[in-house]
Amino acid sequence: MKVRRRRVTRRYRGAASPSPPPILPPPDLATEIEQSVEARDRLEALAAHAAAERDKSKPDFLRLFASEMRSIGTDSNNALERLAAWQAQDARAAQRSDALRQLSEMFKERVEQFKLNSKGEAEVALRRIIGRLTVEREKPGADKNTINKRIERLLAEQESLRPASPPAPPPPAPPRPPKEITTPPQRPAKGKPQPRERGGI
Repeated sequence: MKVRRRRVTRRYRGAASPSPPPILPPPDLATEIEQSVEARDRLEALAAHAAAERDKSKPDFLRLFASEMRSIGTDSNNALERLAAWQAQDARAAQRSDALRQLSEMFKERVEQFKLNSKGEAEVALRRIIGRLTVEREKPGADKNTINKRIERLLAEQESLRPASPPAPPPPAPPRPPKEITTPPQRPAKGKPQPRERGGI
């Protein structure tokens, strides 16, 4: 009787996916500050855009729903599904907006710490960003108005890092005119009493 041997199939595990390369720290502190400033500004713009989009979400939904009711009608089930879908979308938008706002605040605090503890490196970082934006502004199709506003903001931020110049000394006081020396009025000298003439009576 032949004994059938089971073929043992060896399963070769596929090669492990290569791990992503480690993120190296910036080469210097000025570059780290530069990246933090750009992240702060970018996140601030994204948070403002997300908040504006969420504010328009409800009116847009109601406008579309009213138009559909007029054209094709609706029933209770459809209304429930549409409302649930919009609420899920609005909840997701709220999470996205809140996450962007929190990240923006975190980078604002980080940049302020850099400006407080490393003013020289922070000024170098701001100068680099301003120079890059100045070049970008001249490219065709660039939004010059937005770039100019950002440059003005960064210039004001850069100016706040410079030490305040000491106050100018007050102008010298004008010389005082010499006081007039007034001699006190002299009293007339008292005359000596004249001897009385003797006369006989």
